[in-house]
Amino acid sequence: YDLQRELVLQSSVIWTDDTRVTVLGGEAGSVQGHFWTYIGDKQHPYSVYDFTNSHSRDGPAGFLQNYSGYLHADAYTGYDAIFLTPGSSIIEVACWSHARRKFFDAVGSYPREAHQVLEWIRRLYDIEDRAHDWSVDARRELRAGEASPVLDKIEAYLTELAPTMLPKSSLAKAVTYARNQWEALCRYTVDGRLTIDNNLRE
Repeated sequence: YDLQRELVLQSSVIWTDDTRVTVLGGEAGSVQGHFWTYIGDKQHPYSVYDFTNSHSRDGPAGFLQNYSGYLHADAYTGYDAIFLTPGSSIIEVACWSHARRKFFDAVGSYPREAHQVLEWIRRLYDIEDRAHDWSVDARRELRAGEASPVLDKIEAYLTELAPTMLPKSSLAKAVTYARNQWEALCRYTVDGRLTIDNNLRE
């Protein structure tokens, strides 16, 4: 464990997420614990499982306290404190799979708007499929040339939709999620080592 943790923390890119588990025993009979998985990059191909008794930010903050690089993660608020800590050298990379899921949930109520965004996201994934076996530099150049214009269209459309929706609607939730995560959702385009989503960990 100690060796794999040391090696994973040497990665330029880490993918992480947590999984809730039931822990048996104790006076309460059972409690909810969490396994946090940390996956290293191609130069450090290791997976480390870190257990905590709670879902607080202390778990990932402790594990990543000496880390410097990109961190693929979902929008769990506990990570925000890590990214925003003064002097932090951890850079957030958000997950398009999570963003897509929220627009998929909005299809029933807002089919036209949701399907439009889903179509653009499909194009982003088509680009990734083409670039899967390409070099890091070639993948970055393809994203800059083809993915960035699609991202610009999505951003403009979300800005147009935002003031027109009922705040608690499924589409409003999807739009708000994407806009709040926007910079991190686009970050995968700046470095060919990054991925469009966190599905490696999922």
